[in-house]
Amino acid sequence: MYGSEVIYTEAEQTEPFTVFGGMSEEIVVSKSCYDDFASPTPWRSFEIIVEERSFFVNAGWLAELSPFFAEYCFGEDAHRSLIIDDIKPSDMLEFFRCIFFCPMRKPLSVGNISLVLRVASRFEMKPVVARCEQFVARTANTLDRERLFQVTCAVSHCDPNSSTMSVLVDKLASIKEEDLSQMQFSQMPGDVVAEVYTQKFRERERKRQQWCCLISSI
Repeated sequence: MYGSEVIYTEAEQTEPFTVFGGMSEEIVVSKSCYDDFASPTPWRSFEIIVEERSFFVNAGWLAELSPFFAEYCFGEDAHRSLIIDDIKPSDMLEFFRCIFFCPMRKPLSVGNISLVLRVASRFEMKPVVARCEQFVARTANTLDRERLFQVTCAVSHCDPNSSTMSVLVDKLASIKEEDLSQMQFSQMPGDVVAEVYTQKFRERERKRQQWCCLISSI
């Protein structure tokens, strides 16, 4: 590496750091925080093709996370590549960065949680889904209406009976009715929509009873 320049194709976050060699020689290297998975390595040779872009990942690690990939990569009819035609390359890259340590794993965020949850659910990655649900439970109170709706849709399709779903339903039910009526509930399972409005009705009744008790005590 000495005397050579490290160039990364992704205009991503970088962290400059300094390496001091012999003879007081100072060498500055730019270290990429997150890999772009564009080149194969001896341990990352499984190819996932999304549109015209290839990603090279560790099939063993995919198999640890997903029974789908365990069978696809190491089953009786093992494969060396997979074509995915309904996910954007940029979304696939974000997903890989959030599940692999290469060299760092990108944190879950309000911006990527719906994507990661949706793809993880599709490939039956229960450990990733669980991590997503823990994140949602911690951050539900900080989500704006749009993000709250997106996350609720994602959770409702992958694990509608989770405790996280209850937190999201309660949060949706607290939104003003005029704002709630503008949301695209056709994207959400009907029983979840019904639960949101049932919870809203219960909350309205609770407040009405509190008001009646207050009036009667005067």
